[in-house]
Amino acid sequence: MLGTPFQQEVLTKVRSLAPVYVVGGAVRDLKMGTPAHDLDAVVSKPLPDLATALREWGYHPHILGAHQQTVTLFHEQERLDFTEMRGSIENDALRRDFTVNALYLDPASRELIDPLDGAKDLEDKVLRGCGDAKQRLAEDPLRILRMVRLAVGYGFKVEEGTWEAALELISRLSETASERVTEELGKILLLEEVERAVRLLNELGYFKLYIPELTRLQGLVQNRYHSKDAWEHTLHVLRNTPPRLLLRLAGLFHDTGKWETASHECDVWGKLEARGGNFFLGEYKLSGRNLESWRGRSVAVRGARLDHYPEVIQVKQIKPGSGKKGGFAWVPDGKRHFLGHERESACLVKQILPRFRWSMFLEQEHGEKELLYLIENHMTGTLTFMSELRGERGRASIAEKAQRFAWEHGWDGRGFAAARVDNLLELWQADFFGGKERAEGDEEKFSFIQESIRTASIAIEKRWQELEWEPLQRIAQEFGINGEDYGRFKNYLRQRAILDEGFDLSNEELLAKEYKDFVHTPPAWRQQRFRRE
Repeated sequence: MLGTPFQQEVLTKVRSLAPVYVVGGAVRDLKMGTPAHDLDAVVSKPLPDLATALREWGYHPHILGAHQQTVTLFHEQERLDFTEMRGSIENDALRRDFTVNALYLDPASRELIDPLDGAKDLEDKVLRGCGDAKQRLAEDPLRILRMVRLAVGYGFKVEEGTWEAALELISRLSETASERVTEELGKILLLEEVERAVRLLNELGYFKLYIPELTRLQGLVQNRYHSKDAWEHTLHVLRNTPPRLLLRLAGLFHDTGKWETASHECDVWGKLEARGGNFFLGEYKLSGRNLESWRGRSVAVRGARLDHYPEVIQVKQIKPGSGKKGGFAWVPDGKRHFLGHERESACLVKQILPRFRWSMFLEQEHGEKELLYLIENHMTGTLTFMSELRGERGRASIAEKAQRFAWEHGWDGRGFAAARVDNLLELWQADFFGGKERAEGDEEKFSFIQESIRTASIAIEKRWQELEWEPLQRIAQEFGINGEDYGRFKNYLRQRAILDEGFDLSNEELLAKEYKDFVHTPPAWRQQRFRRE
């Protein structure tokens, strides 16, 4: 059956006014044995007249579309779009994108009309532009992205002339509304064979023109733990992420900052000087923390010299120097570094995001903010559990570290977001096994750590929902705690109560004591105090 009973009902009524044909993806999918919930139809009648007739029949049509106007009906999860036929069926077909989408079906007689041999292309799995492919793509450059989506989604091979036209016209995508581009890219990123789709986009030159930050990863050699360059690793991670737009975007962008931070280990020494708000050892600008205390002194630095900004050295270690004249030397067999690449990646993606409209299509509230959070924190799992992943015993148990990890990444300032913890774990897993060299037993250790974090996250969510704050409100009234002081104290107690199941929020005597300690403890020491406990 073509369409639902509702769609069949509407088509039958419209057919009483003028010739109407179902066309496009629904017919294509029907030929491939896949049912369609949305139908596109063409009708030999002006759309304003059609909309008027539909209203008279009791329907609620919507006139949509800036590029190509449609009259649209929605019914539950179903959709039916009408466009006006341009002359004959043959002429109308020549205005469509690809021959496999230029198949027309009479909804009453079930006759298939195939003016451009689209059925043969469908059988041969060939994606071919209708008529003059270059002209078709030029009419709407978004069709280039649709070409990639259809080719990968249906396993089609793009006909040579159509591919050449896409190569020539890819720069014209800049003329297309960013909302339309973003929507099509989102559909591409959700494809099962997303890696093939991204490779096709790269071959077309899409990234070189519109996201050059990604093309810089091609050929970028990584450290000894990786078997792939940064680009191939990115594709591996992308392939490993679940088909959710937030995670696919995080996988695509998570290592964009590696080009900026690529470096090799080095030694540099001499007198540390301050110039123009920066610190220098001879000709090299130092990047690091707490350098002010070394100003004017002879120092020796073990650092990482940036590949693409060779005048900059990131400081790893600094100590008193011997007083000898300044100099520089590479560390023999020195390490390959990407220090701080996760933060740099988030900074770059923040600059990339305004080129698109991802916030319209991400399923999470504040989706772009969540995307940046995932990218900036995608290394925290590996860094937090480095000892355990190496098979070493840390000072705290895995369960304790898992609990703290889940709390620190799940609490968003308003509530506990277990979904954020899950997203971070999904990205971490995709990255951890994304073409890296792994030793025997790594998978088991990694799985145990992740399961510990998930268990902790579930327990924290339950405990957070059960917290009772009435005793605190009474203590606040007694001590006159209000405003920001009340908020800070409540946040402090919340963390205590979440991470220490023996902490009793209903004990007002305990709360009073905690408040007295709280106001006499400098803020910088509160977190350290709790960590010791």
